[in-house]
Amino acid sequence: MKRFICILLSIMFFVNISGCSVQSPANDITYVELGIPTASRYSEGIRARCPWDMIVWNEKLYVGSGDYDSNSGPVDIWRYDTTKGVWENSGTVPDEEISRFCVIGDVLVAPGIDPTEDWTYGNYYKQNGEEWVKVRNISGGMHNFDMVEYNGSIFCGLGVASGEYPVVCSADGGKKFVPIKMYKDGVLLNTSDSQKVRVYDLFVFNDALYATFMYGDNDITYDLYRYENGVFVYDNQWYQKIHQVKYTNNIISSKAEFNGKMFFTTGYLYATADMANFTLVKFPNSQTVYDISIFHDVLYVLCGEPKEDGKYIVSVWKNETGGDTDFCELFNFTYDIPPLSMACYEKGFYLGMGDYNGTHEKNGMILSIDFEETT
Repeated sequence: MKRFICILLSIMFFVNISGCSVQSPANDITYVELGIPTASRYSEGIRARCPWDMIVWNEKLYVGSGDYDSNSGPVDIWRYDTTKGVWENSGTVPDEEISRFCVIGDVLVAPGIDPTEDWTYGNYYKQNGEEWVKVRNISGGMHNFDMVEYNGSIFCGLGVASGEYPVVCSADGGKKFVPIKMYKDGVLLNTSDSQKVRVYDLFVFNDALYATFMYGDNDITYDLYRYENGVFVYDNQWYQKIHQVKYTNNIISSKAEFNGKMFFTTGYLYATADMANFTLVKFPNSQTVYDISIFHDVLYVLCGEPKEDGKYIVSVWKNETGGDTDFCELFNFTYDIPPLSMACYEKGFYLGMGDYNGTHEKNGMILSIDFEETT
């Protein structure tokens, strides 16, 4: 992982955001602190309080937390009723961390990144409105990092043991998962020489399915594979094309396909039209990019910038065209700690505040911001 932070190659393009056609960003934004739902399980100074991901689903805001690095499970999945204005525990799941929410068909699911049970099987959890239903049938899937639906099948990106393949597929709605073989230059890939075999991210872009493949112990490579005719084939190498600011347990924290491009953030915002060449979108003050989201055909970006007094300028930017230079600052405000995650809803935004060290007393705080320009 540490070798993944690397120098950008010359094929990458740097794009500075130019002027905006909208008015100056609002400077009278008022936020409301909704509380720290994870405080009931985790004490102060615990990174597991961090709100790694959030999503508004059926008028409820769901928050992922935990820390699989320090084995802090089981983990509660808290949700905020946006109509009643109250927090409730939507269920406790036997995993060390919930770092992502995914939508499979019309069902909200949470991949289990590290089971508290034995690693014979990996987990994911389906939300049915009343509870999280555990699905435990991913053989050898000790880490379930990402899930996506593609051509009617469910794919999971995993961390698996040496000699195994890190993507599994279910063609029957999740009843049975089978591993997908991987080929590089026409040769069946051998993963038996590494103890770290992982796919952190699955992308569906331009009607194709991609998987980012990381393997190796002392010499980590990071390659992109494309799904073709029932197998994954090598597409191109991402190692040394992108770099990362460490603020989550994933390399890529958020991604979205928007107007013919794939945007994703690693602490930096990247855009690509071909999954091989990247534009690095640079914000005016080199802000860290924490999260991205699409709402009502607008791409929103969540940023944080440290101040000299130790606090952070938190900002949200918008893009309506997909152009690399068409990001305009919507609003900003100052807060004690940086943001980590964002969820859009009809009246504005929910922001999850926290930092990777997790030491501040406000770590895990959820903010609500009414800003009806999003509708």
